[in-house]
Amino acid sequence: MATILPETIPQTTRSERNIDITVSATALLPEIISSVSASLDTDDPLIVITPGETEVSIVGTYNDPFEDFFTYVEKGSSNLLETPKIVKGVSNLPLKKDFYELNQDQNRLATKTYTITVNFEVGAPQTFTLTHDILNDLEGIRSFVASYYE
Repeated sequence: MATILPETIPQTTRSERNIDITVSATALLPEIISSVSASLDTDDPLIVITPGETEVSIVGTYNDPFEDFFTYVEKGSSNLLETPKIVKGVSNLPLKKDFYELNQDQNRLATKTYTITVNFEVGAPQTFTLTHDILNDLEGIRSFVASYYE
C-alpha cells in the first residue's frame, strides 16, 4: 500500500491558471515502488507531466477553462455593416477586432482532475485522484479586456 504527498493541490485563480507540483509516493515495506505517473482528465497541451521512480512532476499553465463568448466585427466596422462573428474563449478572439459583447462564464470554478498511478515491483498498481480547482476570480477576464486594445 502506498501514500502520496501532497494529498491536495492548492486552488489557483483564473488569472494565474498554473501548476507546479511534485507528487511523491511512499510505500509500506516490503512493497517497493517501481514508478509513479499521472494523467490529466482533459487534453491540455501546455501541461507537462514527467513520471519518475518515486515521484511525478506536473508543470504548466492551463488553457482557460472558462467559456466566455465574444461577439466581434472587423476593426472599424459594425454589426450593421457585417454579420458579427462569435467565438468561445479568450484564446480564440483574433487580435485587432472590435469586440462589443462579452457573455462571461459565471461558473465559480473549474476543476482539473489528475489520476496518479503508483506501480510496484510486484503486484497491482494503486491509483489516487488529485483535483485542482481554478477559481473564476473575474480578474482574469477583466485584465484580458483591459489589455485587448493596447
